[in-house]
Amino acid sequence: MSAAAKSRVAPLFLLGSEQFKVKPATQSQAAIPAPAALVQEVLQSLGSGAIFLDASSLLSAPGQPHPLISIAASARASGLALVPVANLGVSPQYIAAIQAVDGVDSQGVCLRVDMQEAFSVSTWLQQWPFPTSRTDLIIDFGENVAMAAALGALLDAMFQGINSFGAWRSVTMAGTSLPQNFTGFTAGQHLIPRVEAQLWSRLTSLPLPYQLDFGDFTSVTPGVTPANIAWGYPINVKYTLPNSFLVLRGVRTTGPNAVDMDVQLRGHASGIVVHASRNRLANAWSDNTIDQIAAGTVGTKTLEHWVQLGVNRHIELMHAILP
Repeated sequence: MSAAAKSRVAPLFLLGSEQFKVKPATQSQAAIPAPAALVQEVLQSLGSGAIFLDASSLLSAPGQPHPLISIAASARASGLALVPVANLGVSPQYIAAIQAVDGVDSQGVCLRVDMQEAFSVSTWLQQWPFPTSRTDLIIDFGENVAMAAALGALLDAMFQGINSFGAWRSVTMAGTSLPQNFTGFTAGQHLIPRVEAQLWSRLTSLPLPYQLDFGDFTSVTPGVTPANIAWGYPINVKYTLPNSFLVLRGVRTTGPNAVDMDVQLRGHASGIVVHASRNRLANAWSDNTIDQIAAGTVGTKTLEHWVQLGVNRHIELMHAILP
């Protein structure tokens, strides 16, 4: 990412057990415990800016504190500011771990609520064990963002009154218009309207008594990635446009009418380059790389590399178009 885009991003990681493992030893290096390996990877990728971390899906060993405590200790030792993230359904042990971490770091906490919870703040706020002034609130519509947008004036009133029971440290609207998979989409190009971006733009035109921040998902699923998930085929690519997601749906790489992955990825790159609504970003690593792949001057790389390209493009574009 460019330095300018990176400075505007507050990354929130949903940490699952598959992403929290010991880094095995090598001939030149001893094994690295999971908390230190996680912090090391974040520092290498993003630097020492603040991160938001939801570790609520991790389980504790019997009689042991929640892993969040050891993650926070490792982050603290490395100079990485960590804000713990929770939702209203987390375990008492996880809340206790957040309280212990906040007692040392004083970074506050982040709370993600869904649409129903956002409309019923008065029923649960007294049970939330942190003051609103030290809580970053994320109203996360997930994949239900179109349903939320359809509420119209009801939704407007909720956002206008969300601070009525106490001013939150910050308020963010989040959601995604992407389905978790593209089953049912035929091979070829598809445009999916970015309802979350359109809804945020409409809400920020209201007379809100606070700044409404924008949040969305750079990946397809808005939840923790399931354990042992396999990268499947067909070969699909996601590319973010200002008002739509461009989905390039491929075909299988084995069986009848199969096409090699490299051929499909080169075709996807070519389709992006000539797309009428592309809005190419001159200094984006992702756009420059996609141009090179389309031209045949670099290889098509792997599917993981294309996920990296998609995330980079998404963040650089949002940096370019958001106020």
